[in-house]
Amino acid sequence: MADFQLEKLIKPQSIAVVGASERPDAIGTRVIRNLRSFGYGGRIYPVNPRYAEVEGLKCVPSLSALPERVDAAFLTVPAAQGPDLVNEAAAAGIRAVFMNANGFADGGDEGTALQSRIESTAEANGIAICGPNNLGLINVHDRIAAWTPRYMMEPKQGPLALISQSGSVAIVLADDERNIGFSYIITAGNEAVVSVADYLRHCVQDDRVGVILLYLETIRKVDAFAAAAREALERGKPIVALKLGRSESGRALVQAHTGSLAGEDRLYDEFFRKLGIIRVRDLDEMIETALLLSSNPKPIKARGIVTVTLSGGEAALIADTASELGVDLMPLSAETVKRLRPAFPPHATIRNPVDSWGLGFNAERFAMIVAALTADPEIGTIAFSVDAPGAGGADVPYACTMAEVCVSAAASADQRLVFFNNSSGTGPNGEVRSILQEANVPYLSGMRTALAAIGYAQREAPRPAVVEEQARPAQWIERVATGSDTTRFRMLAEAGLPMAECASVASSADAVRIGQRLGYPLVLKGSAPHLAHKSDLGLVRIGLKTPAEVEAAYRDIAAALARLGGDRAAAVIYLQKMAQPGIELILGIRNEPGFGSFIVVGVGGLFVELINKAALRLGPVDVVEARNMLLETPAGKLLGGVRGHAPYDIAAAADAIVALSRLGAATLGKLASIEINPLIVHESGATGVDVLIE
Repeated sequence: MADFQLEKLIKPQSIAVVGASERPDAIGTRVIRNLRSFGYGGRIYPVNPRYAEVEGLKCVPSLSALPERVDAAFLTVPAAQGPDLVNEAAAAGIRAVFMNANGFADGGDEGTALQSRIESTAEANGIAICGPNNLGLINVHDRIAAWTPRYMMEPKQGPLALISQSGSVAIVLADDERNIGFSYIITAGNEAVVSVADYLRHCVQDDRVGVILLYLETIRKVDAFAAAAREALERGKPIVALKLGRSESGRALVQAHTGSLAGEDRLYDEFFRKLGIIRVRDLDEMIETALLLSSNPKPIKARGIVTVTLSGGEAALIADTASELGVDLMPLSAETVKRLRPAFPPHATIRNPVDSWGLGFNAERFAMIVAALTADPEIGTIAFSVDAPGAGGADVPYACTMAEVCVSAAASADQRLVFFNNSSGTGPNGEVRSILQEANVPYLSGMRTALAAIGYAQREAPRPAVVEEQARPAQWIERVATGSDTTRFRMLAEAGLPMAECASVASSADAVRIGQRLGYPLVLKGSAPHLAHKSDLGLVRIGLKTPAEVEAAYRDIAAALARLGGDRAAAVIYLQKMAQPGIELILGIRNEPGFGSFIVVGVGGLFVELINKAALRLGPVDVVEARNMLLETPAGKLLGGVRGHAPYDIAAAADAIVALSRLGAATLGKLASIEINPLIVHESGATGVDVLIE
């Protein structure tokens, strides 16, 4: 959308509300009431031929009868009337339209046809449409509440922008129980014209916005979304996303293994990671992460996390919870332990989490602990665990003292200082919070949620991989896509992958002759375009050591191909020299237009389904990232050598991953998937012995 069109939607100077009536509960009447109660300074025109006035405002019979060309029209009418009213708005020169009705693309074929009509009109006339099937939006700083809910709490001004595909979630978050403050609350609905990506770009470019929250069911304009997210990363504006769909939707792909290892939700995880987007698991994590990020915008110089508590038992619980969440609590350095020692009994073991009770709590000793920790440049976040319920009692006096010490330290500390209650209970304590607010120290609720938020905030920014582009002409890609296995092996080898040498054979005698040249032992395979998994179909014979064995294997495979039917002319039987033993990996590419080319790596061969654990990245990747992928799966341990075996050639495996990731990026939009299973990694070198391409 052009900027001026989106501006008319986000910040209209005049609004016509179609469907407003004398019924106080009518949606259009609610919109007028919300606009006025929020202090909207623009002109409002109720539109309804049945009334002379609504809510004390003069009513006009139609959009064409408006006394001026308004910036926006809010249509609060049934879906069936939508297309005609959008046409009327276009004729009246209105370039922004809100549509709250459902029954469009969310309402089956008939609704989809209605939405298609409004999209066509909008595209032809440059109209920005919010919705349909949504609640509208609130522009807090500019006092605009184009908002349908009956009950609207007035949002406090602040740094958050919320873009939600769910209206009910937007209502919940708009209550802002943590008192963070909003710039925008936007419900996207069906995104007939204006998408989450368009709203995201606007919020990224608005200096009043510091942190952006996204509640997503899907992403419709992936390229535009990614561009806006990259701009947010460049501007230092965190994006926190709650994306539905962690359960597998299942995608029908020929390559069943890569498809299952790289499920839909894992693709989103990696897509968000590459864009620097923080993905949270629930609304509590979203709220606490938003509070943490908005409270302390200064960049953190180090990644180490240290927690401080008043209880040894809670210190152990923090350690367990952090481990479950994958939040690394850094070991304390010898120098930091030395600085901490005077605050503890001689026999005490000082570790992270730090039990600050020590010799008994007092402000002086606690200040020594804070000073010792803030002097360590490797520590990026210091989180203070307290039992200070909102209802009072427990450790509130101690927590107040801790807060006062931390407020004094915050001005000179390079670290992010954070407080959190160990339980959610009655919420953070008001007295403690008022002290911490002096230095803008965030105060989070609940140990698990707080540790998750701290872990998200401390993640490193995505590391850009420097990988040479590998362009491939269309003809080359077409040959890979449609060629026989032997052609594919040869062409993948040209692309830098260590593929086994293959030779097609036309008869048993031919197989014996070529087998003599390749050298025993041999593998004989049969393949055809419609046959995906050869070994399951009896089309593979391994360990052939004599001409007689080769002849018998050829006869068996030829008979199996005949039984399986299909295009016999497209079938091929071929020989490979049997690869040396080693660690078997699966390497796969899954290309998703808009998102990118994903590379999948895991333990392959017969164990791929049994272990079912793989690393996933958005490619192309470099050697460093390829090694990291191997090390985060069981494959990394296997390659390091097990049960007396020397280490295997992890460098060759990493090089193969890099080469396949480059090929995947070069074939994005042209090939759906490439799978090498297995790639056998030897003590020296590696060999790809089977390939599947879609």
